[in-house]
Amino acid sequence: MLRFECDYGEGAAPAVLELLQKTNFDQTPGYGEDEYCAKAAAQIKRLCDAPDADVHFFVGATQANLTVIAAALKPWQGVLCADSGHIHVHETGSIEATGHKCLALPCLLYTSPSPRDGLLSRMPSSA
Repeated sequence: MLRFECDYGEGAAPAVLELLQKTNFDQTPGYGEDEYCAKAAAQIKRLCDAPDADVHFFVGATQANLTVIAAALKPWQGVLCADSGHIHVHETGSIEATGHKCLALPCLLYTSPSPRDGLLSRMPSSA
């Protein structure tokens, strides 16, 4: 089954784990003031063809979702999300504090036989 309730429950890609292992004991100032963030910001500017852009990193997805939703939506607009989705189950309060509503829809998709094979199907009516 494809699960939408929490993106924090997913494991890291092997390449990410390998890089974390290599840098595990590096000491950095953190909070976006380290060489890794500087390199990432430079790459984002290059890929976006925006050399003068300001790039800021968030400490988590809730802060990122909150900021983008508050900036992108008009005051009367809301967010469509899966009823099992993390944004609905765990972040609704932060989103709705900005005046936007999380509009939960039934999740009608599931994966079979494995979420890793990328095959999506409609959930059987008996589910």
